[in-house]
Amino acid sequence: MPLSAYMSPHSQDALEDLGDPLSDLEKKLCQHFRRLEIAGKRGRKVPVLLTPAMQEALDLLVSKREMCGVVPGNKYLFARPQACSYFRGSDCLRHFAKMCGAKNPESLTFTKLRKQTATLSQVLNLNNTELDQLADFLGHDVRVHRQFYRLPEGTLQLAKVSKILMALEQGCMAEFKGKGLDDITIDPEDHALQDSEDEDENQNI
Repeated sequence: MPLSAYMSPHSQDALEDLGDPLSDLEKKLCQHFRRLEIAGKRGRKVPVLLTPAMQEALDLLVSKREMCGVVPGNKYLFARPQACSYFRGSDCLRHFAKMCGAKNPESLTFTKLRKQTATLSQVLNLNNTELDQLADFLGHDVRVHRQFYRLPEGTLQLAKVSKILMALEQGCMAEFKGKGLDDITIDPEDHALQDSEDEDENQNI
């Protein structure tokens, strides 16, 4: 990811005039996550959703670049020290998958995680437009471009697709079997509270 992509201003223009199409929860999700776009294969734009915790970690990473030996000419967010190259996400995931003690570390890859998301989302009753939004976010080809409430694509992914990602992260996808995205209610603050409780428990061990 280029450093410029992360440092670009976070526009809230699309969030100010949402009107009725989004629920109060979905508007809250739009405020909770930050959405970036980076260049993918064949010039395709790839969306990235960041939680507040991720943003805090990345802000710290950026602020300590010089201290960590990153040269001024390195234009990447995940920069290697004393070089103009970057750390590859797939290499890092493979490394930590082996170190974490997982029984099948070869299953912890970006490709298989995307496939798992697509597979688990089949328990939901997603309409064609919602399927297109999820497919686009996962980097799958979308057969037909459809407009959804005439809202900006970035807002849709913040408000709608983020529900699926949070359900997967919290392990509660099965609770929403047969529901569409409009019927799913999942509060990001509940997850933040659980993270805080887990940290407290770890500190007391």
